[in-house]
Amino acid sequence: MASPAPSFLAFTPYSMLAAALLAVTLASGCATTVPADDDADVEEPASQGGTVGVAQEVTGTAWAEMSAPPKAEGLKPDDLKWEIFRVPGKQPASYSYVRHEGRDAVLAKAEASGSILRHRHRIEPDQLGLVRFSWNVPNAGAGANLTLPQLDDVPVRVVLAFEGDRSRLSMKNSLLSELSRLLTGEEMPFATLVYSWSRVNQPGEVVVNERTDRIRKIVVDSGDHGYNEWRSYERDIRADYRKAFGEDPGALLSFAVFTEGEKNEGQLQAFYGPLKLVPASAVARK
Repeated sequence: MASPAPSFLAFTPYSMLAAALLAVTLASGCATTVPADDDADVEEPASQGGTVGVAQEVTGTAWAEMSAPPKAEGLKPDDLKWEIFRVPGKQPASYSYVRHEGRDAVLAKAEASGSILRHRHRIEPDQLGLVRFSWNVPNAGAGANLTLPQLDDVPVRVVLAFEGDRSRLSMKNSLLSELSRLLTGEEMPFATLVYSWSRVNQPGEVVVNERTDRIRKIVVDSGDHGYNEWRSYERDIRADYRKAFGEDPGALLSFAVFTEGEKNEGQLQAFYGPLKLVPASAVARK
């Protein structure tokens, strides 16, 4: 009997895999930073990413409770659990619960690091309603530009990951998804919608990630203003998904915040207010 076809990744030497890491954006839309050396002969595996554990300084806090989607039967411990998802090739950023200017918040600190603070929660398509969030950026991310990967230190992002028909993925996206599974233990989401601040792009602009079109960003604020103050947003998830991807969304699988610091000098800091998901049924009653 013929042997099954070998995986493309089984024949990928480390140097090629390291180069391919530059193309993997995972659930966050960020680029990794593992250096590639075409002449290197390295047998050690690439730096792994994926879920590194429960975010102990966030899970179970007042912020986590305020961010929990409403449930008729009441909240359970898992509803207050947040986890750290590490970007391959980077050290995890720091996330911790704080009170900032009288508000419950999560403080993100990143310096040559990047990781996602994520909560897994499934919401069916017909129940996708609004997402409300806020952030406070103490200082500017010098040189940040959503359209340039080498200047991709955006201090604040809110990330929504969606289910979909994976048979529709292109060959490139299928390979990226397999690479993501190899490095993190998880497939790349079918679609990822990112709400982001930008110093260059205008509010409302959709930015398609140059490495995979399955990650698209909507700019919600822009310019060199608004630092050191709370800025709040309310977005229609279904409408924004249609605007970004041109079709109706599948089920929501997770929502997250993401701060990454690497290209800028010094440490990036940002405060996130609670992420509140309002189901479509609650929106309709208003």
